[in-house]
Amino acid sequence: MDSTLRVAAIFSDNMVLQRDRYVPVWGSGKDGAVVSLSFGTTRVSARVKNRVWEVRLPPHAAGEQGDLEISSGEERLCFKHVLFGDVWFAGGQSNMEMELVNCKDGKEELARADKPGIRFYQPVKRAFVDEDFLHAEQDCCWQECLPHTAAALSAVAYFFARKVNAETGVPIGIINCSWGGTSISTWMSREQLEKTAAGQRCLDDYEAQVNGKTDEQYDAEMNAYFEEWQAWDTRVRERQAKEPGVTWEILNHECGESPWPQPAGRKSPYHPANLYHSMICRVAPYGIKGFLYYQGEEDESRAKDYGELMGYLIDQWRRDWRDDTLPFLFVQLPMYASKKEIDDRTVTENWPVLREKQYKISRIVAHTGMAVIIDRGEFDNIHPLDKQTVGFRLSLQALEKVYGKPLVADGPVFSHAVREKDALRVYFANAGDGLEARGELSGFEVAGEDGVYHPGAAAIDGATVLVSAEGVAEPKHVRYCWVKYGPTPLFAKNGLPVMPFRSTGG
Repeated sequence: MDSTLRVAAIFSDNMVLQRDRYVPVWGSGKDGAVVSLSFGTTRVSARVKNRVWEVRLPPHAAGEQGDLEISSGEERLCFKHVLFGDVWFAGGQSNMEMELVNCKDGKEELARADKPGIRFYQPVKRAFVDEDFLHAEQDCCWQECLPHTAAALSAVAYFFARKVNAETGVPIGIINCSWGGTSISTWMSREQLEKTAAGQRCLDDYEAQVNGKTDEQYDAEMNAYFEEWQAWDTRVRERQAKEPGVTWEILNHECGESPWPQPAGRKSPYHPANLYHSMICRVAPYGIKGFLYYQGEEDESRAKDYGELMGYLIDQWRRDWRDDTLPFLFVQLPMYASKKEIDDRTVTENWPVLREKQYKISRIVAHTGMAVIIDRGEFDNIHPLDKQTVGFRLSLQALEKVYGKPLVADGPVFSHAVREKDALRVYFANAGDGLEARGELSGFEVAGEDGVYHPGAAAIDGATVLVSAEGVAEPKHVRYCWVKYGPTPLFAKNGLPVMPFRSTGG
């Protein structure tokens, strides 16, 4: 007879359970049955109601480990090698998804990834919950981070976990829940999207793309798409084999750009709310320390709406995890532009506007932190390979703002500008011991009352920058790195980059 006692798929051998707080454990069973859970000397129980049960395991300290047993009548489940530590949920699109083996120096990093104090769980990557999904989900399990297991682990999440584990000594668990090319709208429920005009636009726009297409038509279009993508991927891999390290500018020129976007359809992972149901809802409310998030590239065209959408995403996830104080640490988009849009002069302000929206969320939503990586972008490659720096800067956010370590997580951000004759003196918060230029100090622009910006000449003066522009006798506005792609030469002396800004607008 099949067992009637079941537990959510995310619970498995080798799992990390969140330390120092009550941990929900849930599943299904026979109505009226009592489900008991034991870990060491701790024992708790609950009764099954409407075929669902949930037990709250009392707090345990970091490093405690053992077996977790769940029983109901004669039925018994046992999960071995369970460890208490801090669990971080890593979400977003392809730059969070990029695997450890595929990042900068990936093979060497993977060979050194013998980190049993780090464990990870990767949910099923499908957009629809059906019988095939449920079958595949049974094969998902927590794994220790080892060279033979961690190849597909999110590189950003790994480098974050490695640093936090080293600095705190606390075991780290990662729930890796990301999917390349996804809009922020895929990670929220339809009900949440319908609460805001920006979310409703996401729903309406995608439905217009589907335009009544049947599932059979979508499947046929996807088959043709994958054939095209596989041919492109083969060309890229063959070219890379001939010249390891070849730039994406050359690859895009010789092999063509990656086919994008995928066909729209009801079952698509890019349909708003689909991944919320097939991924988020399959792991919430598993006990976590906080969220890591790296996304936004796909929503460039929705830059003006992005701040509103991100606020609703944070609200959704915190409510799903039943804690409105959970830290939400995220990555601001770096520099990027494709060669084609540069050549065709089709670059817009959407990318810097979206960065600005991200920064404003970090200022107005409590318990958030933003890692600035403006200097880590690559020309003609939307997937920069240096994930070490991204993970490190996210770890600084966590170590200072979550773990209370005495360090500096935030680089310089614009404070205000004061006119001095025909120049503006720009002041920064978090400038620390002062500023320095790495290369020519470019990227500044100045405008007068007319709002027309002109290239600025800039000079560092301690923790400030003096900026002027030829032809602007009465400067009023200033901006820095207000471009989709360009040089980022200004840094604090501690090595953190100055965040791009404009002194007015938005």
